[in-house]
Amino acid sequence: MSATIPGNTSVHSGPNLRVAAIFDDAASVYDSTSNAYTMARRVEAIVPFVRGRSLEVGGGTAAVTRALGDQSRAIHSDISPEMCGVARSKVSCPSVCFDAETIPISNEGVDTLISSEMIYYLSRPEEFAREANRVLSSGGRLLISTTNPVATILERGRSLLRRLGFKNMFFDDGSPSFLAMGRIVSMLEGAGFVVEQKRHIIVLPFSFLDWANRILERTPLKHIGLFMIVVARKP
Repeated sequence: MSATIPGNTSVHSGPNLRVAAIFDDAASVYDSTSNAYTMARRVEAIVPFVRGRSLEVGGGTAAVTRALGDQSRAIHSDISPEMCGVARSKVSCPSVCFDAETIPISNEGVDTLISSEMIYYLSRPEEFAREANRVLSSGGRLLISTTNPVATILERGRSLLRRLGFKNMFFDDGSPSFLAMGRIVSMLEGAGFVVEQKRHIIVLPFSFLDWANRILERTPLKHIGLFMIVVARKP
């Protein structure tokens, strides 16, 4: 079964409309204010699992889709029309605008669904998990990258620096509440997924300490890694 590619619809209503507005405002500076090292490591962790027809949901400027060797069977999406506009300048596949809690893709229309640093912005992440299960083919995988709740104190500190006038401290994304690994696993299992892999990565968010991160990620200190990777399969 092939995926039905939705039209480039804009989001005019719904519980996540505030998120669309935040990312519309940030689209032009998103890449320049993001940590290139942490983004590259998250992409590195996800791309090897991408198979067949893929859909990147809440994909921002398409970091994961851009890294795919073959974009011919990929779809990028985001709730922000401005983000989709930026993504279209970077990828050769369609980029469409919709809310991740209501995915306009046919049942079993894709083989891989990618959610990178998106799930904690949703008002109903459980609904996203159910939608992900619906659009994935049997044996298809949901790949999630999300921020570890231990990073909350860092986010609050960054927010304070922004208010004090310091620049290049990422953008003001509303300081979302990050989901714990246990909640994510429970949510995915409740939606019918089998969780195949859980990882914590990046204890120190600096490229010159990449060597140290790769060592620390093999020790108990991995649990304070700033990002979590989850690979789940639809039976």
